[in-house]
Amino acid sequence: MLTRTVKLTDRLNSYIEAVVASGRYVDADDVIREGLRLLALREWEDGTAPASVPLPAGATVPRQAA
Repeated sequence: MLTRTVKLTDRLNSYIEAVVASGRYVDADDVIREGLRLLALREWEDGTAPASVPLPAGATVPRQAA
């Protein structure tokens, strides 16, 4: 698995800490991965994802024509 460093605003960092503390996610990595998964799914469903992007996990509707 690759590692990538990202810079977050205080607000985003506080949000991550809050959802991890709630028990909904194991750690910050899980929160970030879920956010990226949801972004990919949204882009796939609205047809804005690059054509090379495979069907994301959780996609239930066909890709819209761009």
